Amino acid sequence: MATINDIARLAGISKSTVSRVLNGDDTLSVSQSTEKNIFEAAEQLSYDKYKTKHKTNGTIAVVLSYKESEELDDAYFMSLRLAVNNHLTDSNYRFKNFFQTDYERNELAKQSYIGIVAVGFFDKETILKLRALHKPIVFVNTDTLLDNVDCVVTDFTSSVARTTNHLLQAGIKDIGILTAKQHHHHLITLENDPQGFLAKTFLQCKKTFNPDYFFVAEDYTAAAGYQEMNKIIDKLGAKLPKAFLIGSDSIAIGAMRALTEHKIAIPQQISVIGFNDITSAQYITPSLSTVHVSRNAMARAAFELLNEQFQKRNMVPRKITIGTSLIIRDSSV
Repeated sequence: MATINDIARLAGISKSTVSRVLNGDDTLSVSQSTEKNIFEAAEQLSYDKYKTKHKTNGTIAVVLSYKESEELDDAYFMSLRLAVNNHLTDSNYRFKNFFQTDYERNELAKQSYIGIVAVGFFDKETILKLRALHKPIVFVNTDTLLDNVDCVVTDFTSSVARTTNHLLQAGIKDIGILTAKQHHHHLITLENDPQGFLAKTFLQCKKTFNPDYFFVAEDYTAAAGYQEMNKIIDKLGAKLPKAFLIGSDSIAIGAMRALTEHKIAIPQQISVIGFNDITSAQYITPSLSTVHVSRNAMARAAFELLNEQFQKRNMVPRKITIGTSLIIRDSSV
């Protein structure tokens, strides 16, 4: 495991600044480029070293569902992009990243891009536009099987079952759920919010679901988590649940900051479990319990699907589901 000293050394930034950025301290005035350097250094230290090769196999367009300025809002997507970039490099391909404001259909249609890896949350309209380019394409993190397009997704069902069962076996029945809006949906369904839908369903099956403990933040950011948890504390007061399952580590980091400011002890009063296991989750105080999602495994699976399209094998659309593991750290029982 890389230390904060390692990250500071690679990023060329002081240890104290690195520590405060990783802990989500928004009182610290640092530039976005400094923050990005810190998170990229932390992510790169978590990967194996990739060999430098002559890039001769062609160029892949890596299409991101978000703006470059938004990448720091949820470090999971930065880590997923870096995993895809690294795997393409290791597989002897060039790549070009296209953030949301960068890609136009005419640019992506160029013959110089022999395939597309689309990373993030994509709406139906964008999925259909990218599919209409008639290039080998794989979506990572969006389930596109219904659209007859290859995709790589996370195993939400086992993840949610494992985390809820862990808390129930620890004797905690008052469990809160904090997710976030996706694609501007207002209804919580399996399609647009699998974590929230499944957590609610599992708790209902165990007869422990409390609708007063179900919350939805504005988006998947630490700022949104902080804002929503402050609202929850104001609303529930002393009737807070004993644990929170939270839809992303970024939301969880913001929520934990709000709990700490209100002098609510973690995990003595409330256990917190996030999702994704972003690199900074192990460095914050207390270190964040979370569901580990292997970005390297997702990137490798995406490349395998893309390569099969290049070879014109197994052309029936496929969905690869990547398993997860529960990492218990200091923020929960």
